[in-house]
Amino acid sequence: MLTNEEIKIIKETVPLLKDEGQNITSIFYNMLFEEHPELKNVFNQTNQKKGLQSSALAMAVLAAADNIDDLSPIVPVIMPVVYKHCALQVQPEHYPIVGENLI
Repeated sequence: MLTNEEIKIIKETVPLLKDEGQNITSIFYNMLFEEHPELKNVFNQTNQKKGLQSSALAMAVLAAADNIDDLSPIVPVIMPVVYKHCALQVQPEHYPIVGENLI
């Protein structure tokens, strides 16, 4: 559960995410793969090279931040990502690594 202060901070990031989300997520993926090259096989490298992966992540993060008070509008968009993660057998230990690099 997020605190009121955390929600306030997230809401304050929305303008930055709108302007720089793609750049932020591109840097994120570069850092992630540099520090954890073993995770490259989890991500579609063609989509990485084309920038599609970073664009999709940027839009998802923006949508979550923009709807932080009620995430239900983004559930239909997020569920295919959930299914994809399951199909790729993303492991629970991968999430803290991704979270650490994203933040």
